[in-house]
Amino acid sequence: MSDRPVLFVGDIQSCSRELQSLLDEAGFRPGAHRLIPVGDTINRGPDAPGVMHILRDAGAEPIVGNHERALLEIMERGESPDWLKVGSAHAQLFEKAELEEAVEWMATWPTLRTGTGWIVVHAGLHPRLAPEETGADYLTEVRYCTPDGDRPTVSDGKLSVAPAGFQPWYDFYIGRETVIYGHWARQGLLVRERLRGLDTGCVYGGHLTGLWWPEDRIVQVNSVQPYRRLPVVKP
Repeated sequence: MSDRPVLFVGDIQSCSRELQSLLDEAGFRPGAHRLIPVGDTINRGPDAPGVMHILRDAGAEPIVGNHERALLEIMERGESPDWLKVGSAHAQLFEKAELEEAVEWMATWPTLRTGTGWIVVHAGLHPRLAPEETGADYLTEVRYCTPDGDRPTVSDGKLSVAPAGFQPWYDFYIGRETVIYGHWARQGLLVRERLRGLDTGCVYGGHLTGLWWPEDRIVQVNSVQPYRRLPVVKP
């Protein structure tokens, strides 16, 4: 296992300018450092091809987020729903004749990675199941759950607070490793014992956040502009 310092990066969401700015600000050097995006590298933002080029050039080791999973699944089925068409990563990559290459690379990305003292996953962990026993949908989508791992019947992306009987997944986490995750722009940066939440809503006009490990140091850059509005959700 490599002992090079790791730069974890929160949800990039096709924001290539901010990604390059973060790598410059952090002093990232390919070969000397590892780069691990925490998922949702693409979609919503303006430049999926640019993000993929930067990640490849940097020798990045991404993990799958729910947006990558959605793209892979619709490609496997030969479909293209409306939400993946105009202005989407699907459309951006297709227009540049890079869709097939990007999908082939994404298909090799795991749902989590581990290292000395850390585990990185896009959304969160099941309170009772080991990561290798947990489905990809859970690892890439969970926000709220019960102590047994049940999720709300309504999409928790449409909730601003936990429903009765549910809590954030990390309230039940008892592992020793620090969990580094994204997926929760509305929550923003979270730094707690054995938890680092890095989705700070770059695509919504917030920040793009990185975490140096094992230094455990946060680095951030501002969004160039809000490319999307954070959806209004039910309380």
